[in-house]
Amino acid sequence: MHEAKGIFRKATLHRFLVPVAIGVTLWHVPGPDGLDPRAWHMLAVFVATMAGIIMAPLPMSAVAIVGATVATLLGVLDFDEFVRSNGTDLVWLILLAFFISRGVINSGLGRRVALFFLRTLGSRTIGLAYGLALTDLVVAPAMPSVTARAGGVVLPITRAMAEVMGSRPDPETRKRVGSYLTLCAFHANVITAGMFITAMAGNPVAVQLAAEQGVAITWLDWAIGASVPGLLCLLILPPAMLRLVRPEITETPDAAALARKQLEAMGPFSRDETVMAIIFVGLILLWVFGGLSGIGAAKAAALGLLVMLVFGILTWDDALSEKAAWDTMVWIGLLIVLAAKLNEYGMVAWFGSTFGTYLEGLPTLAVFVLVTLIYFYVRYFFASATAHISALFPVSLALLILAGFPPFSAAIALGALSSVMGCLTQYAIGSGPVMFGTGYVTQVEWWKAGFLMSLIYLAIWLVVGPLWWSVIGLGS
Repeated sequence: MHEAKGIFRKATLHRFLVPVAIGVTLWHVPGPDGLDPRAWHMLAVFVATMAGIIMAPLPMSAVAIVGATVATLLGVLDFDEFVRSNGTDLVWLILLAFFISRGVINSGLGRRVALFFLRTLGSRTIGLAYGLALTDLVVAPAMPSVTARAGGVVLPITRAMAEVMGSRPDPETRKRVGSYLTLCAFHANVITAGMFITAMAGNPVAVQLAAEQGVAITWLDWAIGASVPGLLCLLILPPAMLRLVRPEITETPDAAALARKQLEAMGPFSRDETVMAIIFVGLILLWVFGGLSGIGAAKAAALGLLVMLVFGILTWDDALSEKAAWDTMVWIGLLIVLAAKLNEYGMVAWFGSTFGTYLEGLPTLAVFVLVTLIYFYVRYFFASATAHISALFPVSLALLILAGFPPFSAAIALGALSSVMGCLTQYAIGSGPVMFGTGYVTQVEWWKAGFLMSLIYLAIWLVVGPLWWSVIGLGS
């Protein structure tokens, strides 16, 4: 009773009523002729669940449980499927990757990597930005939480460097270098999140949804496919942001000196750092060559966790305290199941063919650009990357495949951009509130930089991406 009262103190009534009203209305509206009635009813539950995630009357996992429970009560989802929702390799891969990310932080390896890049590249402001980007790129494959990467590894170094140069989150000094570094660190975070399946919690959802439409994507396929567009975005980011933000300080010799002193204070590699580095490299090799060794991505991550537990880099209490990991395991599994039922009942195929009639006659490339642009900028209305992927990825992919665009290229473009589009607002992806909360950047500056940089990112992914996939033979 007390818990229920607490919920209503935190959330206004309309946050509950809006999703319910949407679901009830859709449920009672007659579905289109020729469509399985279960598909329309499943759509009602799914849309109501997505609305609940957006309105956030409860935490995301709680909303997902409510949606899935309602689906079982209404007969559009078997309870056995509900129970098995967190039993897939992809769901476990994300859970295990969260534990690995904790090991990177616990061991001190993440901090050392950041300081190394900043010592090497930190004599100029733009070098600091590249150092932050490289730090995020190095740790991204084994850290599925963009929030953990931002808050646990990159942001502490970013703030330390800004403050050393007298730039604090106040109107007088924030523009010296703090606002520039904060925006560069955030944008690098969302770019790297789109470069690896294991770099963002929602990426496995895209992989699963693509597989349900016959597009199989391995860890290595994604990494290779996203490598050139992603690296090009990272390469362009610091100079482009330099023109948008214009920091007052462009030479930063003190930053490199500070990083050098902190590295000296850390001393030589500790045992934990050494073991964690070996685990990290070993995981990358297993993920890259897993097809040859017969060890899948999830099994490799489990092996990495085993070694961390044996060497004491991670304790089971550490694992249990990773609330975000267990929370993600719940909502990812349930959203995958709900989206899969939509596809199973034929809703995605019906919507794709119906909406596709309006795209008939347009060149395939024009359809690709149009669908991708809509998919990208609708993100302004979403505060969750996974909710956005679950709601719109299947339909967008179906439209592109129907138009004749190469399935792999379509899936990779939509999947990677699902992270990149987090740059638009401070609420569109988990690292946004963390970075924005420092106070170095105003909302107007944040949104302006996000929109203008999004044009550059889209140009790269929509032009360079397909050319690269054609060259490596993955675009067919």
